[in-house]
Amino acid sequence: MNGTSYSTVNYPEICEEPKYSDLLHIPYGLPGYFDYKQGMSCAKKSGKPVLLDFNGHGCANCKKMEANVWSDNRVQKRLREDFIIISLYVDDKTELPENEWVTSTYDGKVKKTIGRINADFQISKFQSNGQPYYLILDHEGNKLVSPMAYETDPNKFIEFLENGKREFKLKEGSS
Repeated sequence: MNGTSYSTVNYPEICEEPKYSDLLHIPYGLPGYFDYKQGMSCAKKSGKPVLLDFNGHGCANCKKMEANVWSDNRVQKRLREDFIIISLYVDDKTELPENEWVTSTYDGKVKKTIGRINADFQISKFQSNGQPYYLILDHEGNKLVSPMAYETDPNKFIEFLENGKREFKLKEGSS
């Protein structure tokens, strides 16, 4: 599967058609976004925390994680109901129009592709460049719990999701 046709009828948790959904996908038909700003906007509208997923087409450990962890019905239920997924591919070679290019604050170079922009964002904001790399964020882009990398135990990933959801509710309740 190389793209998912999203609509707010089939995916009520989606606020609008995700950018790049004709090029990129999230496994198991899970709804989500491939653009950070668009996903964060939807998270704010929906009142849900964000699961930020840095991955890649050629990432073997990402595929293993999806096969061993994201395939679990309990994980899928939580991802579908409790989070807005933003899946950022760090190796996608699709060149963007010049008005979407980004000059890196990390290395000063102009990033022209989806993947280079996402990889630069991961390095600049989170000081990490490995995949898979998962973060649970509030609506301002702040980490709610420690990030998670490669993990093959669905129970540990569920614990990560539950802890993030709990921290989000605590933070949202105090504001």
